[in-house]
Amino acid sequence: MALLAACAALAACDTEPGFADVVRPPALSDVAVTPVSARLDTDAPTATVPLVVGGTLDAEGAAEVRVLVRWAETDSLVADVTEEVAASGPFQVEAPLVIPRGAVGDYSVRVSTEGADRRAGDQAAAVFRFQAASLGPPAVAVTPPAPVDRPAGSQTVTIRVVAEVSDPDGRAHIAIVAFQEPGGGVVGRLFDRGGDSDETAGDGRYSAGIRIGSDFEPGTYDLEVVAVDRAGEVSAPAPFSFTVR
Repeated sequence: MALLAACAALAACDTEPGFADVVRPPALSDVAVTPVSARLDTDAPTATVPLVVGGTLDAEGAAEVRVLVRWAETDSLVADVTEEVAASGPFQVEAPLVIPRGAVGDYSVRVSTEGADRRAGDQAAAVFRFQAASLGPPAVAVTPPAPVDRPAGSQTVTIRVVAEVSDPDGRAHIAIVAFQEPGGGVVGRLFDRGGDSDETAGDGRYSAGIRIGSDFEPGTYDLEVVAVDRAGEVSAPAPFSFTVR
């Protein structure tokens, strides 16, 4: 009798016990950003952009819409905004950006959704572009490396090349720093990302190592460092020499 009663109770239920109602995942359409681009024409160090992401949401009940904005050059996060949208229909999410003037280029805008049951829904992508008037080329100053003695056998020594690089549009505007033979012929690149020959990331001191082995001919070698910014402007060459005894 108890078993029959339980079966009767189950038959009277609208849903199976122990399982939540299935909620249809939110869907996105017509996603776009406003504005699609912005340009800074003053000498201000930053630009504030009132970015708005809009589109149409199709969801059962309320849903969360999340907007992530990243600078494509470095994949660095610029904005992360989440808003609850009460019902299906048009939506707008404000994602204001504060951009250093030198951080020009494309910004990826990723839109994701989450339904009332906390499960992931639809996603979409857009692109925003930022430009700024260039305030001039970068400048480079090199710290002369100390002389080294040529090692013996299989040993090696590293000559550390350090260049201080600045740009009137800010460090974010520096694209490439390289050392080359006078008049051309790139030998290698310098980096400001920490590790290896660079002591501290992001301090404006770009570094590289020149490895010297036992077969390296003794003498004094002339090189120069140049920097190129994101507007394509090139610094004046900064000459330096290193000596292997």
